[in-house]
Amino acid sequence: MRWYQRLFWKMFLVIWLVSLVGMGSVFLALSSRYDRDHRLELLEARARGQALLMLERYEDGTPDWHTLPGRHHPVPLWLFAADGQTSLMPWRQDPPRRALTLDLTTDSGQEYRARVAVPRETFHAERLLGQLFSLQMVLILLVSGLSGLVLGALVVRPIRRLQQHVRDLHLAQDMTLRADAGLSRRRDEIGELTREFDRMVASVEQTLLAQQRLLQDVSHELRAPLARLQAAAGLIEQRLAPDDPMMDRINRECGRLDALIGEILSFSRQQRDQVDTPFSLIELCIELEEEVHLRQSLRPFTLNLPDAPLDYPRGRELLRRALQNGIENMLRHTPEDAEACLSLQRLADGRISLRLSDAGPGVDPELLPRLFEPFVRDEQSSGDGFGLGMSIARRAVAQLGGEISARNRPEGGLELRILLPSAG
Repeated sequence: MRWYQRLFWKMFLVIWLVSLVGMGSVFLALSSRYDRDHRLELLEARARGQALLMLERYEDGTPDWHTLPGRHHPVPLWLFAADGQTSLMPWRQDPPRRALTLDLTTDSGQEYRARVAVPRETFHAERLLGQLFSLQMVLILLVSGLSGLVLGALVVRPIRRLQQHVRDLHLAQDMTLRADAGLSRRRDEIGELTREFDRMVASVEQTLLAQQRLLQDVSHELRAPLARLQAAAGLIEQRLAPDDPMMDRINRECGRLDALIGEILSFSRQQRDQVDTPFSLIELCIELEEEVHLRQSLRPFTLNLPDAPLDYPRGRELLRRALQNGIENMLRHTPEDAEACLSLQRLADGRISLRLSDAGPGVDPELLPRLFEPFVRDEQSSGDGFGLGMSIARRAVAQLGGEISARNRPEGGLELRILLPSAG
């Protein structure tokens, strides 16, 4: 996010610009009116002095009385008798409509009237800049800028605290977390937003707990009839021939049902196991390799491990559970002679990358986006899974604050990737 896209700077710039335009306009309007009045006063004073001097020369009968030697920039004016109609300067054209009228009295007691042309107002950039950079305008801009900073900080800081709480909630995957009490006690819109967010989290927590209780209750209720079914199957087996195919079918279905109940229980009560105990990622990968060779000794399973030791501070059982479910899917859905590889790597940004890849048939592209949802399984596959393994793996990785994804490899097969946060 660039600096001008942040809410703090938007608020600051809006307040500062509005103050600049508003106060600047008022200041310029008032100062312009003051300057106009001041110019008119100066013009009147100059015109009055010049007119009285010309009238004295007129009364003395001085030739060319209307010219004043030594004045380079005389004020253009018209002199009239006291009635304002008889012009003392008939050779001049009539004065403009926009003119200032002055009543004059000479030392001899004679009254006259003068008309002075008022110059048209012009816009001077130097005068405008001088007013903008005056002390008053600089103080106004400083005060508005300080107000923008204070207001922006008052609004943005609690929003950032709420943002950090949301991030912690996401990383910890703990729905019991609540926002800072200082935010919840606020009586403004931010406080209302915080309380609404806490209520939403509490509702989600109750929904998840209800779902977990339902799965646990259903699983426990299924345990009792399953045990009775297995006992009845044992009694029936005593009466049938040892190699009866129907008895094998019954035992196999009972085993599948028992495995399904076990996965449901594991999915519903999954919790953080030994999250604060450091462990070696390399040793965990070697341990998983040994388990693969014990189950399928003919499968070519290789490890791609770093030369330097690589430890992680928490979550050994969670990570083991996620990888085990990925390996279980690989063993179940690929031929026994298909190659597989588990790679471990520390990325440049400090995160940990684990890749489990195989050379099997891969997954239907339409199924990939839903691969980590509960009870989603490839119906065209020959495996006997229940669609819970990948969902359990996703929840385990999420509890570690990591990410899990799957893709079909261009050369064939499926690749499962786990990204864990930096161990530092």
